[in-house]
Amino acid sequence: MEGPRALRKNELDAVRALTGTVFRPTLVDEFPQLFNEDNLENLRVCVDDGKCVSHVGMTERDATLFGCAIKVCCIGAVSTLKEYRGQGLASACFDDAVRKAFGDGVDVMIVSGDRPLYLARGCLRVGRDTKFVLTPELLKGVAQRENMDVSTELMGAEDLAAIMNCYQREPVRFIRPLDDYCYALQADRVMGAPCDFIMVQERGEFRGYVILRRPHEGKSQLVEFAGDRHAILAALPQIFRRYKLNELRWQVLRHDALFRSLCTSAGLQPVPAPTSGTVKLINFPQLMERLRPRFEELLGYHEAAHLSCWQNEAQYGFRFGDDQLVTDRDTATRLVFGTVEGSEAAALEGHEKLSDVLQTILPLPCLWYGLNYV
Repeated sequence: MEGPRALRKNELDAVRALTGTVFRPTLVDEFPQLFNEDNLENLRVCVDDGKCVSHVGMTERDATLFGCAIKVCCIGAVSTLKEYRGQGLASACFDDAVRKAFGDGVDVMIVSGDRPLYLARGCLRVGRDTKFVLTPELLKGVAQRENMDVSTELMGAEDLAAIMNCYQREPVRFIRPLDDYCYALQADRVMGAPCDFIMVQERGEFRGYVILRRPHEGKSQLVEFAGDRHAILAALPQIFRRYKLNELRWQVLRHDALFRSLCTSAGLQPVPAPTSGTVKLINFPQLMERLRPRFEELLGYHEAAHLSCWQNEAQYGFRFGDDQLVTDRDTATRLVFGTVEGSEAAALEGHEKLSDVLQTILPLPCLWYGLNYV
């Protein structure tokens, strides 16, 4: 048995056979952003006599949270052949991916699942987002709330630059190379499902875009959107009717107060929800230091200078002057990103000024996968 190690170029067919057996034969073709020759080092595998028997796939991307540069990795296509299960191979590959991510300077890991394998390693359901559902009964309220002269049409190749520029103006986002868009168009899928890229225009002027999961039994979902929130909301009734939907869902990230307010004002019911996938801290002190410019915005330069964060094996610490909060990995993760339940609030009690500081700067926004889902 070899591994865990990086997949070799001549083993792409072996990982195709593995994922085709565990998931479906087309999986490799559905995720070219993961399974490509430039990403072999991030495909961690165990190989037995030339056969790929366990795999953990990873992509690494830069991202920005309110202008602060961080680094993120995404985990997917975790699989082990049935006859090799129970030997800890997937766990070994996952731990190997974590080690590589740490060495590569990654701050945060996002995993597209919540199996016990992930939960045991600190991958948690976090985030405080809001879900909305549009039904035929609610169409009128949305149309009246955003009475704009908008039109929608499918994206053409000539529109890609506009979509890329639009996404680049989002305050919380992945920093995507052109390849990410090309991979999505090549696979004709986003977040694991066939999708349409839809341009939103107002009187012929580009205002934004949505990526719509192609309907199944009259139901659909927005898997990504960016741009003018007024125009996007105004376009939804038109999209709803064009695709003959009876239900359209989407999720608004915690920091997107404008869109959440617009949806609620249009009569849509807000439902609290965690962000997509599970999240793991890879390098907690580094993440917090990279966000120092954001903390200076919120606290002021002098106050932010008194804040520091540290990790000592299983202990995670926040310090402000002489006051210190020491906690465990999972509580720290919930404090950093928040939860729907608010279970992390108890950890802040009794820390005076430090509690006030952490309540001001946290929770951080979570990233939405969109095109970067694996």
